[in-house]
Order: sequence, then structure tokens, then C-alpha cells
Amino acid sequence: MAEPSPQQFGKYVLVSKIAAGGMAVTYRARLTGAAGVTKPCVIKQILPHFVDDHDFVEMFISEARVAAGLTHGNIAQIFDFGEVDGQYFIAMELVHGQPLSKVLRRAARAGVGFLPQPLALHIASKLCEGLDYAHRHVGEDGQTLGLVHRDVSPDNVLISYEGEVKVIDFGIAKATSAVEAKTSPGTLKGKYPYFSPEQARGRQDLDARTDVYAAGIVLYEMLCGRRPFEGEFVTVLPRIIDGDCLPPSAINPGVGEDLEQIVAHAMAVDRDARYQTAKDLSESLVEMLYRDTPRFTPTMLSQLMAYLFAEELTAEGRKVELPPSFKDQLAAWQSPSSEPSQGRARMPSSNGRVSSPGGVRASNPGVQPRASSPGVRSPSASGLRPTPTSEGGRRGTGTQATVVRKSAPGTRRVTTPGGTRETTGTGRRPLPPELPPEPDTDSGMEPTAMPVLPTYAAPRDTPVETPEAVPTEVGTEVGADAEDKPALRVRTTVDEAREKLAAEDAERERKRVKQVRALSLGVFALTAVVLFIGLLVHLLSPPEVATEESGPVAILWITSKPEGASIVVNGQPSGTTPNRVLGADVRTPHTIVITKPGYRAWTRRFSPNQAEYHLKAELEVAPGTTQMVSEIPTTGIDAGGASVDAGAVVAALAGDAGTDADAGTDADAGTAVAALAGDAGLEDDGGTAAVAAATEAPLEGLDREMRVVDYPTRLLVLRPVYNALPVLEYTPATIDVSPGTGYSVWTEGSAAFENGDGTASGTLMYYAEGELPADNAVGFISAAPRTLKGAKRLHFFALDDTGPEDNRGSIRVHLRQSVYVPPRSVLFEPQKNAFQVKARHQMLLRGMDPKSTYLITVRDDFAEVRAGAQGRVKTVLCVEKGRAPEDVRRSHRLFEAGKRYQVSGVKDLRCVFPDTNLDDNRGALDFDIVDVTNMSRKERAEALRGASRSER
Repeated sequence: MAEPSPQQFGKYVLVSKIAAGGMAVTYRARLTGAAGVTKPCVIKQILPHFVDDHDFVEMFISEARVAAGLTHGNIAQIFDFGEVDGQYFIAMELVHGQPLSKVLRRAARAGVGFLPQPLALHIASKLCEGLDYAHRHVGEDGQTLGLVHRDVSPDNVLISYEGEVKVIDFGIAKATSAVEAKTSPGTLKGKYPYFSPEQARGRQDLDARTDVYAAGIVLYEMLCGRRPFEGEFVTVLPRIIDGDCLPPSAINPGVGEDLEQIVAHAMAVDRDARYQTAKDLSESLVEMLYRDTPRFTPTMLSQLMAYLFAEELTAEGRKVELPPSFKDQLAAWQSPSSEPSQGRARMPSSNGRVSSPGGVRASNPGVQPRASSPGVRSPSASGLRPTPTSEGGRRGTGTQATVVRKSAPGTRRVTTPGGTRETTGTGRRPLPPELPPEPDTDSGMEPTAMPVLPTYAAPRDTPVETPEAVPTEVGTEVGADAEDKPALRVRTTVDEAREKLAAEDAERERKRVKQVRALSLGVFALTAVVLFIGLLVHLLSPPEVATEESGPVAILWITSKPEGASIVVNGQPSGTTPNRVLGADVRTPHTIVITKPGYRAWTRRFSPNQAEYHLKAELEVAPGTTQMVSEIPTTGIDAGGASVDAGAVVAALAGDAGTDADAGTDADAGTAVAALAGDAGLEDDGGTAAVAAATEAPLEGLDREMRVVDYPTRLLVLRPVYNALPVLEYTPATIDVSPGTGYSVWTEGSAAFENGDGTASGTLMYYAEGELPADNAVGFISAAPRTLKGAKRLHFFALDDTGPEDNRGSIRVHLRQSVYVPPRSVLFEPQKNAFQVKARHQMLLRGMDPKSTYLITVRDDFAEVRAGAQGRVKTVLCVEKGRAPEDVRRSHRLFEAGKRYQVSGVKDLRCVFPDTNLDDNRGALDFDIVDVTNMSRKERAEALRGASRSER
């Protein structure tokens, strides 16, 4: 026999039949427009026996008109409805995908088991967003229409192959319920496993909270692989009214406490205790989804659809390709972990808003509610008895018999055991056309049996006609006040499972208490024995004289050539050479600095390894000492407008140093003049310290030797004790952050710190204050984002030599915590937040030739900016001052120990260790400096090999 061909239906062509139910038949169709333009769609034809009822037709048209006005991404669009040859229909959007019920069955067959929680939360949240839009929809008069779906189930949720979630059949369930209540009073019809308690009681004042309850049932089914209420109608109905079902975690151990609370509140028996809107439920689901799975995207759902329905997509000619990452994810889903999700999620309060999860649950599936709870009946051991449900006194027989009723002359209406009805005889309406059905790849195939995974049985979605099981006392008539009577309850396997779980919990608790008691007694006995032994030893041991505990100590013998140099051990002055220092702890490293005017400072980091430790310092004469005396002008030096006699300056400085200027034995006139010029801020070419000179005391003696060095020098020693920059004494741009959160940080805008073109830059330095390694606390930020974590406060700054007068521009620093949290920002102003570093907070190397090229090798000599393993620092921040103005990124550099750097175009170098507390600083870093301008490669290598710490 030839298959039926496509049939014309008004302006549509019916191509194939998709499904048939008790209310309508659904077809895949095609709409042909002008110029041959076609549009695929779905036609849902209302069965003829519904069309005979005038009230249904009016209700259907009214509801269909409302549903056609719904435009939302999670609702299948209805774009046409009407009548063709007495056949009412609805034309709706064709969603290229599968119903959720089929997705669940196919997933179980593929071994996925429970639907993965991220996908279940995503599908349920999108379902709730579509429901909430419909619930809040307003009419042309601006008033809320109060639209309720009444039939939310997996069959009415479509999942497209692209990962979209859409709800169908809005506006039809209400019309169907109205005509059924009229034709069969006292009966309940529909998909009863998804009934809300108020639906199960037969109440007609249903609102949006009925859809919220059904959405909770759908979520439960996705998480557990089965519906919470399964079985025959007469046994399921009282359990729905009582909220008598197992909690999700009893079926799926991977469901955590927070997710179980969300399901419990969505399925609360008392509708005042539920989420009051679908939007509240959606927000809780989305919050948990992106808290536990921050990288989730709907692409995961589309990939799962492609995997489950590869046969259908291949038959359509579409190529199915899945990335390797999805295959890894699929393997994890096929072997699910039993660890529950952690964290907190928002719970609804009695007024429908969200409260903390610590609140009391109004109703929890799987936990028998108290009898005093509103809307909850006390269960009893008796079963339900059928009661009269129709005018003729006919006692309902469930689905076990066929009921024949006359509706019109010459026509009879038959209700079959399945619940479908046919009009026979001389009916006025045509039967639905016979078309080839859609291919069903699930037909005849049961899901793979797995011992620990649920089996998705086909849902009982065909409408049934059964007496309404309103709980009553034996012998009590069904009436308006039957709802106030105690419920008669049938004992089910759920009660046995709950009792078994409770017995297991009680046994585990008993064993735990026994183990704790035994462990406590053991600890108590062991403690008593230890105390007794300690007391016995104390009583029997002879008394000893208490002495202060200290480690082995050594004697340091310190000499220098020439003698008379000052000694500083670990930052404490210890006289002059030669000298003997007592009590040095051999277990800790020491830093010793020996200085003498006219000579370079000598430093050494060491740990005494014997009872007497000898140190001999060979001091080098500072270069330029004799030459600078002849360069002193005889007419004086103009410092701030005052004429100073050079001879008087030299004599005064020599006198302050305790030397005879006339004899010329130890008076370093060149050094004195250089100190005067440096302390007064008289820079020969740039005048870089002019501002600082007026506000701070000049450096003298040891302070000057630790902070100012003139080139040429082969070795530059940087000490956190003397060259640290206390960031908090200046004014950086500061923002507080969370230490446990990672931030993406970048800059916007630019700032200039000198006059001239090309000096503007968007680069800044940062100092991260907190418990993180010292080397990670300092760095650069620019327009390219970088990640910072572990800081409690971030400081942004730049080092400026010329003062704030020529600074201009501004830079805004942005910090983003995640894509779900708005970014924060802080403004850097160069006139306010650029540092004019004081002389006592830096190391200044001056006198370098901008035309020369230098190789700087940084050697680690164990420098620390705070105690502990994280306090060791191997980097130092330096600013290069050259002939022409440079931007911040080029002039600010981070030198790291163990590396070699090439420097050119520089006439002085300022280096600092950014820090917040200078009291715990120790150690030093060494710069080996070699002028390689005119050296060959071989000479350069030999010179660098000779730069070792043994030369100091």
C-alpha cells in the first residue's frame, strides 16, 4: 500500500504526523508564501469532539489569542490560529530538536545516567524564564492577564539541536480543563504525575505557583532519572497532596544540600511556601549553576544533543562533529561522582523573595511534613476508596472499563481505556488526515538496564478519566468541606525505603557515638599516663639552675686596610677597625658593612662556621677623589642665590670630618664638594634633585655612602636596609581588594612626567600589599590585562625626577573580578600619585656616559624585605635618566638576580626596593657594571668573568 502523500490544509501543506494525544494531533507542515517562499512550521489540530463544545471553542480562541501575543526566546512562538473546514488549529514555530522526555530516555540509553547537574540547572532555569514571562504578560489594557500553563511536563519542553529551550502549548490547557470540568465533573484529567497539590485537590483557582511546582517536578526528574510520584492514579494522588516522596539525594547522591533545598522549596505542598514566581526559582538555579560551573555555556547542551541524536542529524544530511573536550566531559558524565555540590544558594521566604538557606523549610519532598503545617494532611494507614463522581450515581472504575455516553442524536461518544475519545456515527467533523508518522528511533527499544542508573520509562502522558480521589473519612460524602477531613493513605514502597534509610542512619549514629566514646576514653587514659610520667620525672630529677637558652656563638675579628674604618654589623654600629665583636650567632647569616671617607664601601654576607671568624677588608679608593679638587671654582658656588667660598666649604667639611684641611692628610676635598653639590641638589646637567633638597636633610657619612655612588665603579651594592622605598609614606593610587580573588588589571589613558613629545605612557608600577611572595608584589601594568591574586591592597605609582609641575594626563586602572561582577577602577593622577623619591630611600648611581654601552649583571646576595621564605627578593626597580625624555615603560625597569642587562643612553640610575615595613629588611643585591662600548666579544666575556664577589 502506498504511503499517504502530503495533504493541503488551507494555506498549509501537512507533510508528516509528529504525535497524537487526547486533545490534538500535531503535524510537521509547510507554509508557502508569495514568490514560492516557504516556511516550515507545526500545525496542531484540535480533535473533533472538542470542537462540538461551544464553550471550549470560545475559551480556545480567547486563550490562543493570548498565547499568540507571547514573544520570548524560551516560548515556541504561535503565529497563526483559526479554522479550516470546521477544524480548529494552531500554527506554531518549528523547533528543530527533540522534547525533553525523549532526551532523557536517549541519555539513559547512552549510559549518561542522571542528566548532568549543569545541564539540568540550565534547562530548568530557561523553562522558568519562559514561564515567568507568560505569568507577567499584560494585555492591551495594561493589566496582567494571569496566564497559567497548567501542563508543564517534559513533553511540553523542547530542546533544539542548537541548545535552545522552549516551552510549548501555552493557552490550551486552560481551555481543555474548562470543558473537561463541564463534561465530567468530579474527575481529574491530564498528566497527573506533574499535578500540583492544589490541582490534585481539584481546585480551580490555580495561579503561577502551580507552574512553579511542575517545574520543580521536571527538575527532580532530570536530576534523579525518575519522577517523584510514580504509580497508579489512586496511589499517587494522596502522596502528591501529602508531599510524600524521597528527597533527590536519596536517589542521586550527587545532589547537594543547597540544590535539594531549591527542589524542596519549588515542590512545597503549601503554595505560599514555594517560590512565589518562576523568576525567583530561575535566579536561584542560575546562581548555583555559575557558582559551581563558572565556565558553563549552552554549547555543552548542543553537543550533548548532537551526541544523543547523531542518527537523526545524519539522516538529515548534517555532519556531526564533537570536540575532544566534549568526549572527556562525556566520560565524566558516564561515571558520575557522588560528591554533592557545595556552597550556598538563595532560598525563598514566605513573601516570595529569597532568603538564606539557613531558614526553616516549609515543605521538603521525601520528609513527611508536620500535620500542623498549612495545606498538609495527616497520613493514615488506610487506602483510598472510589467515591461517586457523576450525576447518575455512577461509581468510577478508573481505567479498567470503557464508558459510553450519548451526546447528540445519531452520535455517540466513546471514552476508551486509554482516555482518548472518538466521535462515531453521523459526526459532523472530519477525522484527522492519515499521514506518514515522523521516524521514531526510540520505538521498540528500551533503555539499557544499569544497576545504579535509573530507567526512563515512557511517561503516562495520555489523558485519563478517573474518579477524583479527594481524601475522605470512610462513610463521608464528597463535598465542599471534604478538604478539611483527615486523609486516608496507602502504604507504598516509598514508606519502606524511608524506614530502611532511617534505620541505617540510626545504626550509623549509634556506631559513631560508640567510636567517639572509645576514642575519648583512650585519649584521656594516654593523657593521664603522660602527666604521671612527667610528674615523676620532675620529682626525681635534681634541680638545675635555669639559664637563658642560646645557640653557639662566635667571635668576629674585623680588620681593614687602611685602618680606622667604621663597622656596621646587621645594621648596628660596632666601632672602628681593628675590632672584636662578641656573641655572633653561628646559626644565622650576618651582613657587615665597612666604610671610610674617600673609599668605597666594603660589604659581606656570611654565616660564622667556627668559634673565631676573621674578616679582613681591603678598601678601594673612590675614583675621582683627587681630580675634583682642582675643579672647585675659586669664585664660589651659587647655591640658591648665595655665594659660597669653595675653600671655606672644603675647610668646613674637612673640619666636620675631624681632619686637618691644611695638612691635606685625610681631607677629601673632592668628596666634600661633591657631597655639598649633591646635598644641595646642584646636579651638573639635569638638576634632578632640586625639589628634594629643600625638604630633606642632606646625606652625610655612612648614609651618603649607602645611597650615592659615582661612576666609574665596578660594583654597585643595593641594600634593602638603606635603599627601600616606603610606599605608604608617599601618595599612591590605592584600592582594597580581596586576597582570595584573582583580578584582571589593565590601564586606560596615559600620563607624561616630562615635557616633550613621546613622553606619555599608559604604563604604571604596582605594589601588592599582602601575604604573597616579595618578587610577585612589584611589577608593571599597562593596557594589556594581567592577573593579580593574593593581595589585600594594590598601590599604583610611577617614579618622577622632575617634580609634579610638568606632569599631565591621567590613567584609570580597571580591575575585573569575573564576567558576572561589574569592574572597579581607581584613578592615577600624575600631579598627585607620582613619587619624587627622597635621597634616603634610594640608591643613586650617577656620572655614567650616555654615549656608552654598559652590561649590568645582577648577583643575588640574599636580600630580604621581610622575614620568612616569602620575604626574599631577587628584583629591584630602577629608573634610567637619559639625555632625552623617555616614557615610563622605557625608563622604568625591573632588574632580576641572575640575569644580565644591556644599558645605553643613561647618565644616572636610581634603584629602590618598594616595601611597606623597613624594620625587617636584610641582605643585599650586587650590580657588576662593565663598560663594553669599545670591547670585543672576547674582551667583554673576560671582563664579565672577572666581576665576581671575591673582588670586594
